Amino acid sequence: MSLNNPWAAKARDLDRYRWLMLRERHGWLGSAVRYVRDWLGDWWFGVRAKSRLANSVATEPCDFLLLQSAPKVIKFQRKKRLVEALRARGHSLVDTALPAPANILSERLLRPPLYDVPTRYFGMAAYAQWLVDRYQPRILLNDRNGSFYAPFLRLALNARQSLLVHLAHATTVESSRRLGMNDYDYYFLFGQSSLDALRARHLRFGSSTVILSGSYLIDQSYRMSPADPHSRVLLVLGVGPDKEKEIGYQRTYRMLSDWSRGNPSYQVLIKAHPRSDASFWREVAGSSDNVRLLPSDCALADALRQASVVVNIMSNAVIEAALARRPVIFANASGEHDIFEQERFFGAGITESPALSERICQIEDDYPAAVQAAERFTEFHLAQGADGLTHVLECLEQLLAGDECVGIMLSSSGVACREHDTARRGE
Repeated sequence: MSLNNPWAAKARDLDRYRWLMLRERHGWLGSAVRYVRDWLGDWWFGVRAKSRLANSVATEPCDFLLLQSAPKVIKFQRKKRLVEALRARGHSLVDTALPAPANILSERLLRPPLYDVPTRYFGMAAYAQWLVDRYQPRILLNDRNGSFYAPFLRLALNARQSLLVHLAHATTVESSRRLGMNDYDYYFLFGQSSLDALRARHLRFGSSTVILSGSYLIDQSYRMSPADPHSRVLLVLGVGPDKEKEIGYQRTYRMLSDWSRGNPSYQVLIKAHPRSDASFWREVAGSSDNVRLLPSDCALADALRQASVVVNIMSNAVIEAALARRPVIFANASGEHDIFEQERFFGAGITESPALSERICQIEDDYPAAVQAAERFTEFHLAQGADGLTHVLECLEQLLAGDECVGIMLSSSGVACREHDTARRGE
């Protein structure tokens, strides 16, 4: 392969990155076994992809191509407001999802990459090329954290003078190794905490211009006045189904349900995680007059509007709660690291019912101070406040017009800040 082949060079860099990711968690032998296993799986996908190339592609050019992480994610409609807003502004947008390798092969969603690629990455590169040939997007909005398709998508897009923009769908402060992927033209992060966490990562792949864009999930519906501290409505933000299976989080749920039964003067609302079946809280609500499980179609903003105090365990929704100027209590008996630094703003985590009662009394005694703590928390995690959706739209339209966005250049070998004037790309 030619030394001037950027696709082959990217593949070599990915090999090293994936090896180093394994070495972060495993010894030499464990890493080697897993590396060979992954290599063989990718190689076999590449071998089959070479015989399943599409002879031609029906094109459907668009301004924006939204590539979500899986077909089931589209059903959650989390990006509905962003999609509707872009279309309402007259932009063409196609909403699609990354298929499983078996579907890529069976449907021949493959085109020859612009350069030779090692067989291990041929399937990924050929799908990236097919996607770009098929939709010819001016901007591809990527959703999947840590995707090994991303580097090849960027190469295929840039060859057409198009851009790859990664949209963080939450704060990126967790320890997931997927968040080390940083190979995008632009990386839209929620706020300063996400940038700090990305900078602190020992292992990152690629480079991007980071934009503290705020959240496209947030709009003016979260701009609220503080609640009446005497209304005594507690809103509990549930955790995802994976965490609900863990003993520590089950212990937290039981602690909160016990407190609810012992404090009938408080109305307790439960906002379950979108993917949870809420079986625990459904049972509690069925036997408690003061506990109510909110319907799945109840918007988070509507739930927050009803609450005077919010209890968060480990949910990104705590950011919206703080933005809505609701005092927050961090309750978690799991012992898991507080990735949101809630204790820094809201006090020590609650693990027992008596401590929860005491914290609620403290909030009621000085409600304005609790609201101010929520505001400081928001400033740390969320740039642009309630204007996140508007700001994301403005940035995307700026890029679509061919202008650059002022941001921070973050590379794999270190961090360098680069602020530049907005200018036409290519001038």
